[in-house]
Amino acid sequence: MKLVSVIMPAYNCEKFIKQAIDSILNQTYTNFELLIADDCSADTTKNIIDSYSDSRIKRFPNENNLGYLIASNKLFSKCTGDYITFQDADDFSSINRLELLVSFLDKNQDHLCVGSNIVKVNENGEEFYKSNFVLKNNEIKDFFKNSRIVMTGSSLLVKKEVLDKIGFYNLFFDRLGSEDVYWFSLILSKYKVANIQEELYYYRANTNSVSSTFKNPKTKVLHNLIVFLYKRRETGKEDYLQSNNIIKADAVCNFLIVIESVVSNKFQSLIKFISLSITWPTLAQLFYKDLMYKLIKQKNESHK
Repeated sequence: MKLVSVIMPAYNCEKFIKQAIDSILNQTYTNFELLIADDCSADTTKNIIDSYSDSRIKRFPNENNLGYLIASNKLFSKCTGDYITFQDADDFSSINRLELLVSFLDKNQDHLCVGSNIVKVNENGEEFYKSNFVLKNNEIKDFFKNSRIVMTGSSLLVKKEVLDKIGFYNLFFDRLGSEDVYWFSLILSKYKVANIQEELYYYRANTNSVSSTFKNPKTKVLHNLIVFLYKRRETGKEDYLQSNNIIKADAVCNFLIVIESVVSNKFQSLIKFISLSITWPTLAQLFYKDLMYKLIKQKNESHK
């Protein structure tokens, strides 16, 4: 049996972490290591982690709060498995999750990444949504290119060579979220991927998530930024994050924020777009059609 590394950053999740850990320890696939980094929690999270004696658990507590992304990167660097997957500390997995994901990659050697459908639950564990992701590589590429949601990052299992070649989460997304989506987009550009039909991962809608607690306006446009960069890579153009052109990546975010804000504040958004265009005329050309589409759509809806 190949070894699976399961990474779990954990921060202030005392209500949920026992269920998260138990859902991995009780897997039907037993050859795994569970790498947990308590991220300097202020509650009893670390005490709960330390109460386990299972030898498959490896602990890497942080002396300072690093945030989810950097804590994940730290755990990536400690992985020794043939496969790598995730278990967020406020979510949980079905008992056969690892078995089915490993089986898929073992049987489909041309694929290096596989995910599954998910179930969303509330803070009480009550189910309220089930995903219906497309399953095949070409479908996933087409849907992603059209800004559709095609996976949940924590549900993914990847071969170790993906981590070796793609690298860890990009620091641009630190404390913003969507680091997993960008990471997945890089995998999608290089390798065959798939989802399996079964719902194997239970994702908890948590009011303490990055998207809920961080007010940076970038957070709301990061998915669109990632799709924009993915399309550029696919046509041989510069991915600003791959070339570490952070100033230009931020500029793209600002254009996307302006376009998203047209509905609520058309006049100020237009002024902001013009202002940005003076500094970034080439980028402005790329987003002009998106702005016009938004304005025309808004006008048509107002006349209905």
